[in-house]
Amino acid sequence: MELRPGVIAEREASGPHMEPSASCPAPALSAGKTFRVLVGVTGSVAALKLPLLVSRLLDIPGLEVAVVTTERAKHFYSPQDIPVTLYSDADEWEMWKCRSDPVLHIDLRRWADLMLVAPLDANTLGKVASGICDNLLP
Repeated sequence: MELRPGVIAEREASGPHMEPSASCPAPALSAGKTFRVLVGVTGSVAALKLPLLVSRLLDIPGLEVAVVTTERAKHFYSPQDIPVTLYSDADEWEMWKCRSDPVLHIDLRRWADLMLVAPLDANTLGKVASGICDNLLP
């Protein structure tokens, strides 16, 4: 296929595009259905915003929130400021004593409809990319 001058410009002008002010409406949660969000927080200075993030998520009707934190992330916020269940590595190992006990990371996978990792530090990103899972939140 031979491209003639201006074809790309014509396609860009005629193709679908989004206006800067366009917004996507948030999907409405079905009545009576709880949507569960698991928030993962890693050791980035942006973890300071975790209390704000959780409070904004809780403002959404029908949303249930839980948090999984790394040990390094705990340096940036106070657990008392998080009004939802907060899980860390210690919880994973305290719950599991023998083979028949529940495994926290599996239970959280079953519980959550969506997982949001915010902030995602470079260390955790590298672990995910390499398949390393040495804590509750890789």
